[in-house]
Amino acid sequence: MLVKACAGLLASACALLLAGVAACAQDFPSKPVRLIVPFAAGGPVDVLARALGEGFKERTGHAFIIDNKPGGSTSIGATACKNAEADGHAFCLLTASTISLNPFLFANLSYDPQKDLEPLTNVVFTQQVMILHRSIVANTMRELVTYAKQNPDKLNFGSFGIGGDSHLVFEWLKAKTGAQMTHIPYGGAAPALLAFERGDAHLLYPVASPPVLERIKSGLAKAIAVPEAQQAPALAGVPSFSESGLPPYDAKTWFGAFAPAGTPKARVEELGRHLAAVVKSQPFQERFIKLGGYDAVGNTPEEFRRFLAEDRLRGQELVRTAGVKIAE
Repeated sequence: MLVKACAGLLASACALLLAGVAACAQDFPSKPVRLIVPFAAGGPVDVLARALGEGFKERTGHAFIIDNKPGGSTSIGATACKNAEADGHAFCLLTASTISLNPFLFANLSYDPQKDLEPLTNVVFTQQVMILHRSIVANTMRELVTYAKQNPDKLNFGSFGIGGDSHLVFEWLKAKTGAQMTHIPYGGAAPALLAFERGDAHLLYPVASPPVLERIKSGLAKAIAVPEAQQAPALAGVPSFSESGLPPYDAKTWFGAFAPAGTPKARVEELGRHLAAVVKSQPFQERFIKLGGYDAVGNTPEEFRRFLAEDRLRGQELVRTAGVKIAE
């Protein structure tokens, strides 16, 4: 009788325990989710993050708390993500620079992209364009290279920070053509675009956002080249680098979501599934993707992981060709 009673109590306890586990699983997220963004509030990546948050709330009923951690060529944000609690309630929105360029640029990084971060989904690819100020008497890439050789170091190219793709694409161009140009780093896309408007920076490689397209349309900026295989309708007719007589430039800039390493696989898959669904939803694409200069992706964690392995090789080659090293 006692054995039967004990067995009954044990079965009841197990049932309660399993029910508790199931309830915990069903309750995720059980609190607001923190999204770490490695850029200041108000910039294009911050806007992307907040748009994701709106879609996530509509889908799950839970909002993001946006935690801006700018600086250090995105390493401050990546390190904050690495150190966040790995329970699925914290993740980050990082860039190709964070994952595929910084490891080859910096002598000492505070994070290891392959060990410290868990891929969730690639959110978007960016549509980019090289623009030239209207004051420069060149209209094509060939004419630009000729001008830069005939007027050494009179052309200034702006970037959104040392070591990012907006910097390395011009170092790549210099290495491939012998063009001589001067680098001026700015603290982000907004100040770089203002410098371009003033004529302080003659060249930029920004995302083809509405403000950039408006400057092309007005004649302030000349669209010189786009990356290989880019099919942005607003830039139809702009030649690729290879069509301009240069080697192909196929490095892709993207923004992707990552969780801290150690986040349970179920949480990784669930977060990735929710985010991919938001990115692929028609309302999100209508409100943001088509207007922001992006191409939506929304792949699985495993698909994203495979892409990152290939992108890391592209980043390594770009840094090697550009010849940039940062001893920090």
